[in-house]
Amino acid sequence: MAAFPSYAKLYRDPLAEQPQSVVVRTQMEKGPPKQRRRASRQMIQRTVRYALDSKTDYQNFMAWYRTSISHGADWFDWTDPVDGVLKQARIVAGTFQGGTPRDKALRLWDVTFTIETWE
Repeated sequence: MAAFPSYAKLYRDPLAEQPQSVVVRTQMEKGPPKQRRRASRQMIQRTVRYALDSKTDYQNFMAWYRTSISHGADWFDWTDPVDGVLKQARIVAGTFQGGTPRDKALRLWDVTFTIETWE
């Protein structure tokens, strides 16, 4: 399994966590709605932004994205910044906002995307 590139540096902002619900809620004709758990595991999505400190790092990241994880479709090893645990992750729908240059010389880049992992 591919590993997330070690040269990418995580920004703490925006680091947003969005757990998906594992509860089904059903309205009743009378009385309170009923709820039950529908899954034993919960998928967690996190919006993350990484800094790539050279044009070479950006090009290597894009090559990793295209080939190692099949444009974001495949799972990869990723260290969760919240708990420090190595987890299997993937990029949600294989979509990310592409690279954003941080300087006019196009040497420094940022990439932002949403990662999903199991809890």
